[in-house]
Amino acid sequence: MTTKKKKTLSFIIFFSISIVIGYFIGMLIGESSLVVSKTTLIIVLLSLIPSFFIVIAIHEAGHAYAGIKVNFDFRMYVIGPFLWAKEQNRWLFKWNKNVNTAGGLVICLPIDTYNLNKRFATYAAGGPLASLLLAVLSFLFFVIIKNLNTQNQLGLEITSSLFLLIAVFSFFILLATAIPFHTGGFSSDGARVLRILNGGEAARFELLILKMISLSTSGTRPKEIDINELTEALDIAKKLNLPQGVYLHGMLHQAEFDLGNIENAEIHLKNYLADIDEIPAGMHNIVYLDAAFFYAFAKEDLIVAENYWQKFKPNAFVTKAQIAASEACLLILRHDFTEVEAKIKTCLSEIPNMLDQGNGKALKEKMVLLQQQLEVKN
Repeated sequence: MTTKKKKTLSFIIFFSISIVIGYFIGMLIGESSLVVSKTTLIIVLLSLIPSFFIVIAIHEAGHAYAGIKVNFDFRMYVIGPFLWAKEQNRWLFKWNKNVNTAGGLVICLPIDTYNLNKRFATYAAGGPLASLLLAVLSFLFFVIIKNLNTQNQLGLEITSSLFLLIAVFSFFILLATAIPFHTGGFSSDGARVLRILNGGEAARFELLILKMISLSTSGTRPKEIDINELTEALDIAKKLNLPQGVYLHGMLHQAEFDLGNIENAEIHLKNYLADIDEIPAGMHNIVYLDAAFFYAFAKEDLIVAENYWQKFKPNAFVTKAQIAASEACLLILRHDFTEVEAKIKTCLSEIPNMLDQGNGKALKEKMVLLQQQLEVKN
C-alpha cells in the first residue's frame, strides 16, 4: 500500500469513528434536554479554540509529568502557536510556526537505557490518561452545575456548557491518541504502547530506537553507536512495515558521516530523502538541512547543496548551530569568506543547545577543522 493510500485510510477510519462518537454525544445532549440561550451559544462558540488549547495543554502536561516521573529529560512543550524549549537549563519561549505540531507536542528524552521500554510506555500513556481524567472530571462538573438551582441561571448555563465542551474535546483527544493508528508520520500513543507491550520484534524495534535516542542525547557520537543495531532496527521496520523505520536512514547517515564513510553516508541520505513523505512535513526541513550541510561540507558540491538549502525553511525545531554550520560551508563554496568565521563561532556557541548532543560533538569537530583550514588559508 502506498504512503498516500495509508494516510487516506487512517484519515477515513479516524473520521468515521469521530462521526459515530459525535452522534452518540449528540444523543446524550438531546436526551438531557440541553437548551441554551443565544448568549451561552455565542460564548461557547467563542471558546472553541481556547478550550481546545486547554485540552491539548492538559494532555501534553500528562506526557511531561509521566516523562519526569520516569527520569526523562523534559526539553520542549508546544501548545498551538506557543512553544517553550529548554536551552542550557533555561526555559525560553518561542512562537511555533510549524503547523504539524500545532496540535501539541512534548519532548522528553531518555538519558539512560535502564528498563527503557517500560518507562517509555509510561511516558506515552501519560497523555491519554490525563485526557481521560480531564474528560471525566469535566463531565461530572457539567452534570453537577447543570442541576444546581440558583438565581444566576445564565451563569450556571454558561459554566456547565463550557465544562461539557471541554469534556467532549478531551474525549476526542483521548480517542485520537489512545486508538492505535499511524498517520502523517506520527504513531499514536496507543500504537507505540501496544507495540511495546506486545513484545516480539516490534518491541525490540522500539527498544533499539529508544536506546539510540538515549545514547545520542546523553552525548554518544553517531560513530560510537552500534551500526549493527541500527541496521537490525531498519530490517525489523522493513519486515513489519513500521512507520518509524524511515528515521533509521537519518541515523545511519549520521553514523557513516561521522565515521568518514562518505559514500555510505550519501546512500543513507538519499534513502532518507526518497522516503521523506513518510515523516511529518514540518520535519522535512531537518532532512533538507542535513543534505545541504553534507553536500557542502563533505562533497563540496555547491549546486546540490544550494538546491537543498533553498528547500530548507527555518523553524523552532531546527537548532541555530546546524543552520550556521551550513551557512559557513556554503559561503566557502561561494568563495565569500567575509562572514565564515562569524558563522563558525555562532555554530560553536549554539551546539550546547542541540537536543542531540552526540551529533553536536561530531558537528563541533567539523567546525573546528573548518576553522583550522581557514586559518591556514589566511
